[in-house]
Amino acid sequence: MQSDIDKLIELLQEEKLFIEQCIKDNIDEFEYLHAHIHTKTLTKLNTQLRIFKQLKDPFYNKKMELEMQLEMYKQFRKDSPDIDLYYQKVIAEVNDELKKLNESNAKPQYDDQKVDDAIFNIRAGRHNGFIIYLNVKDNLGFTFELLQTDILSISIDVKSALNVEYLFEDDEDENPLNKFSGLGFGLNQTGSKLVYKYNMEYFKDAISIKRLLSRVIYDIFTYAELDKQASLVYF
Repeated sequence: MQSDIDKLIELLQEEKLFIEQCIKDNIDEFEYLHAHIHTKTLTKLNTQLRIFKQLKDPFYNKKMELEMQLEMYKQFRKDSPDIDLYYQKVIAEVNDELKKLNESNAKPQYDDQKVDDAIFNIRAGRHNGFIIYLNVKDNLGFTFELLQTDILSISIDVKSALNVEYLFEDDEDENPLNKFSGLGFGLNQTGSKLVYKYNMEYFKDAISIKRLLSRVIYDIFTYAELDKQASLVYF
C-alpha cells in the first residue's frame, strides 16, 4: 500500500513535470518573464521534494551527494586517461559506499499514520483535540479540534508563528498574513490565531490535511525554525 508521504512525493513530482513543461513552452514562445517565474516555482518544488525524500530516507542527501561524485569522477576519468587507474579505484570506493547505503534499512523520520489516527480519535470523542508541535521549545504548533460534528478547526497562534502579539488584515503587500491566507487560513476575531476550517463530512484519510500542513511548514517556516523534538499531544 502506498504511504502518505509517497503520495505527497508523487503529487509534487507531477507538479514538477508540469512546471518544467511550462518553462520549456515559455522559452519556445520567448516568454522569458514567465519562464523566470516558473523557474522560481521549480526551485521551491525541488526543495520540498528533497525534504520529503529526506524524511522518507535519512540517507537520501548522502546518496545524492555520492551520485554527484560518481558523475564528476567519471567525467574526470574521460578528461584524464593518463591516471585512469586512480579514478577506477575512486569510483569503485564511491560505488561501494553507495551500495551499502542502498542496502541499509534506515527508518523514516516520520510516523505515517499518526495524524490520521489522531483525527479519527477526536472524531470518535476519545479526545477533545490535539496539538502537533513543530518546535517544542517555542510552542510552535497546530491545534486541532472539532467545532461542530463535521468541521475541524486547524489553528496556529500568531505569536508563535509570526512573533507578534496580534495581527490585523490590511492592504500591505508585505503583510505576513498573506502567505497564510493564500493557503486558506483566516484570522479569528481577536487577531491572535490563524484558523483553517476543514469540512469533515466526507473524511476518509488525512492526505489533504497533511499536504496543507506540509505547505505551511515548507513554504512559510524555515528548516531552522523546526526541530527534531516535534510531537503530537492530545488534550
